[in-house]
Amino acid sequence: MPHSVVQSQLCRGLYIGVYRGWTQSSPHANLTKSFLPHFTEQREFSKNIADISPGFCEIFNQAHLAEENGLQHICGPGYRKALEFLLKDFLILHKFKGDNAKKEEIEKTFLGPVIQKFVDDERIKQCAKRAVWLGNDETHYTRRWDDKDMKDLKTLILLTVNFTDSSIEADRYMAEMAEGKS
Repeated sequence: MPHSVVQSQLCRGLYIGVYRGWTQSSPHANLTKSFLPHFTEQREFSKNIADISPGFCEIFNQAHLAEENGLQHICGPGYRKALEFLLKDFLILHKFKGDNAKKEEIEKTFLGPVIQKFVDDERIKQCAKRAVWLGNDETHYTRRWDDKDMKDLKTLILLTVNFTDSSIEADRYMAEMAEGKS
């Protein structure tokens, strides 16, 4: 039986190969496909972000894994989807917690209008809006932002993450310290 998974002696990394034409009577097979998978560290997000949107964390890390493995055509839509989970979870579970009417409306509405209507922090709104534009470039046939790329998309998403985390943290302190002490 041919080895379809071998370990390189030089880099001690995993190599995967697909062979065609191998039989016991004819052990000479043709290597038809091979690749070296990249295994990446998962990005850790703050407790606020992980608690409010575990779906965002999972989707972002899957998109990152796709990018690291050269799947450039699918990682962009993955990052865009992660952003949607982050913002909708933030709005539903934090900003409008317990408001079932807002929850339903946010769930049913496209991300662009959700950002425009429900996000009141201007830093989150502006970064998220631009991330949506670049995310749309990753999903549509024609690009509108030729001078921007995946790095810009991820930067805008991570800025949105940071501002969202800051908003959650600030809201926590405002609630805990609602009145000054004498």
